[in-house]
Amino acid sequence: MTRFPTRVWATITRHSLLSAGDRVLVAVSGGADSVALLLVLAALAPRAGAQLAGVVHVHHGLRGADADADAAFCEQLAASLGLPFDLVPVDVSGEAARRRWSVERTAHVLRHAAFRRVARSRMATRIALGHTLDDQAETVLLRFLRGAGTRGMSGMWPTHGLLVRPLLDVRRDEVERFVTSKGLTWRNDDSNRDATVPRNRVRHEILPVLMAMAGASLPERLARQADAWRDDEQWLAACAAVELPSVLTPAADGGWSIDLPRLADVPPMLQRRVRMAALEQMVAHGRVTSRLVEGLARLERIRQGESGRLGPLQVSRQGARLRIVLARPGYPRPWAQPGGAPALPERYWTVPGEVRVDELGLSLVASVLRRSHGQAIALSDALGTWEVALDADVVGARLLVRGRRPGDRMRPVGVSGSQKIQDVMVNRKVPRLQRDRVPVVTTESGRIAWVVGLAVGEEFAVQPHTTAVLLLQATRSGGKA
Repeated sequence: MTRFPTRVWATITRHSLLSAGDRVLVAVSGGADSVALLLVLAALAPRAGAQLAGVVHVHHGLRGADADADAAFCEQLAASLGLPFDLVPVDVSGEAARRRWSVERTAHVLRHAAFRRVARSRMATRIALGHTLDDQAETVLLRFLRGAGTRGMSGMWPTHGLLVRPLLDVRRDEVERFVTSKGLTWRNDDSNRDATVPRNRVRHEILPVLMAMAGASLPERLARQADAWRDDEQWLAACAAVELPSVLTPAADGGWSIDLPRLADVPPMLQRRVRMAALEQMVAHGRVTSRLVEGLARLERIRQGESGRLGPLQVSRQGARLRIVLARPGYPRPWAQPGGAPALPERYWTVPGEVRVDELGLSLVASVLRRSHGQAIALSDALGTWEVALDADVVGARLLVRGRRPGDRMRPVGVSGSQKIQDVMVNRKVPRLQRDRVPVVTTESGRIAWVVGLAVGEEFAVQPHTTAVLLLQATRSGGKA
């Protein structure tokens, strides 16, 4: 089975999943995929200059003695490799009832929250998950049946924030053969055969029927198509980020303004994406549904003086613009934390590159798009992501993220004259105790380019002559997976 580690290593290098100095936390459920993941990373991580930080297992409290046995199995496996082990119990049933969510969605959210907590305690820079090519094919098919667009059809990304998926190019049967070749076994979860769970029905009923019709290689073809859709998604997201600052501007009183004639000038294939990107500036990314995007398109046709509700937003027509405000006061920002906290420390990072703001659970990612060649560095499909596009040549090759300072000033896009950052925050209704937790991104010389989630500096805006576009993302750690 020497071919299996070789194929996994190819995935790691192709997507730059591991780098020298990385500390990798491996999520192990006890199934064949996660066991194989742990074994192969134990061998390959040193080759990348990385090391394993430990093993994490989440006990969902759902399967009684079987779940206890899964946890004991994972602990023994970690001990056999001399790795630290973290067992995290979560109350999926209770939380699902409280939130009125499905058990599957609740388990996913609690599991990933547990991964992030353990990653912080173990000082891990990567969290490795054992999703395989078969899981990818099931995800694509499931999202197709739900009517997803290119974002959904791009499937699971090889890397997203702290998350990496080294097994995404190998089949499930290859995984099982690899574990068997090592003289090991794995745990089987009988709940994976519950046909009332949509993914299980796709796995055990729908996909086999389609494979009988289209051939046994259908999972590979679906996974390859996800790669293609992912390329499309990267380009569409980059183009929308370039268009957005001229369409959506922050208002002085904390709302937003959409320039309808400018939006109408956006190529039709991009208009929906720009609407989506605009809504993601106003509400949490995970709450921006296709229904919300379609609702915004309908409200663009309202007349002067008319208004309407759009989820948590109140929309009204003012001349050639849509005026949008939050109809639900106190809607959470990604940097919000009740009670306040100390100011953020300074962190430099280079372009392109990424920096983590652990105090907020955020990652800031800088990518560059060369407009003349139409090539973009991958953008992540992440929960709570805010994106802006700037002129890369004006910004420079090194950025600083920090908290606000006394006397900070900038000229926000769409505003005449400069403003104090303090005034920007007051106008956008940022509570006093949260103002020191809003990240401020500056150039190496100290000019403010972006107050995250609030304002972009006018001097850094993309112009018609701009050839290098800097795409900045603020992503809540451990988003959609």
